[in-house]
Amino acid sequence: MKKNFRFFDNRQKYLLFVTTTNEKNKIADALKPIVQKLKPKFPALKIFDAGMGDGSLLMNVMRQCHQKMPQIPLLVSTKEISMEDVRLGLEKLPDRFVEHKNTVFVISNLNYIESTSLKSNDKNKQKKMNWKIVKLKGDSSLDFSNQLRRLNQEFLSKKWQIERNPKNGNPTYKEPSVIVIYRKDQEFSLKNVIPKKNNGKNSYDLIIASQPYRSRIPAEKKVKYVIDPMIKSLDNRGKLVVVHACGNDPGSKIIKKIWPKEKPFPSLYGSIIKYIKNNTEKEILKKLKFNKKQTIKYVLRALPNEISGGIATSLIFSAWNAAVYVNQISDEQIMSAERKKYYQKVVKDIVNKNKGLYFNNELFVIEKK
Repeated sequence: MKKNFRFFDNRQKYLLFVTTTNEKNKIADALKPIVQKLKPKFPALKIFDAGMGDGSLLMNVMRQCHQKMPQIPLLVSTKEISMEDVRLGLEKLPDRFVEHKNTVFVISNLNYIESTSLKSNDKNKQKKMNWKIVKLKGDSSLDFSNQLRRLNQEFLSKKWQIERNPKNGNPTYKEPSVIVIYRKDQEFSLKNVIPKKNNGKNSYDLIIASQPYRSRIPAEKKVKYVIDPMIKSLDNRGKLVVVHACGNDPGSKIIKKIWPKEKPFPSLYGSIIKYIKNNTEKEILKKLKFNKKQTIKYVLRALPNEISGGIATSLIFSAWNAAVYVNQISDEQIMSAERKKYYQKVVKDIVNKNKGLYFNNELFVIEKK
């Protein structure tokens, strides 16, 4: 596997996975009881999504927040380096501003450590900070949609560029960029919620970290680069929800059949919590509560006759894509397997045996007392 390979950057595989599985909906269902217990503090309920993706999960959480607290101002902040994902997320956003008027939505291309402060730690890059404020005019989703669509042409294509980190090859932002969106007719009531360019630091009531890292990296890196910065960004009584793939499902059996030596999930809940407890100051640990993990099962969407009437080619294709995506198999390995055609039989046999295909995620919550 190439050193600088990052499977989650493959747009086609990601979008096919999102549209052919119900993973986002299942995670949203698991988050609902957590949202119900949130207790916001003035001036707003504050939510951070540590990687928006196409926005499907975040929009569902925003709906849940509106149902629970329809009159409470809502600050939703998120990070996403992919310009395409930002575009997809913005396309889903107009309805949220119609239903929940007093919403401030913030999106940046910053990394995890920087994202909750809305400030680059690179002093030279910070000087190039692009801070875009969008005050939506009108009161309909069509009004808002037209205005947000212009962001893609006028701002994203120019300011959401990426470059490769010279040390590890990972993609990073060329220039730090932040977009702050709210309704112009709500500006007065949201004065204390709207982040300022030189004072964007916030502590959050809920932080969602769904599939935020490569599965194969050790627990140390998962904590250092993602989980620890998110814990430090929790407000009192705030909750960090971590979700990641954990295997032990038919999808992982496909991978084991073709690549018996693959171990896609070497550091899961147990090793992550152990590392946190062994490497965090005692005073900080006293303020944290670690809840037990739960398993979220989600499925590959398929019509009944696609399975019972013989496995359709399209189903084999989507099942294969989902399996290699979840298990983060490299393009080189995939191309090699596809040349041999054996994978089709493996997929077909496992889908037949299970009358479909499902995958498992781990979800756990870390609370700040």
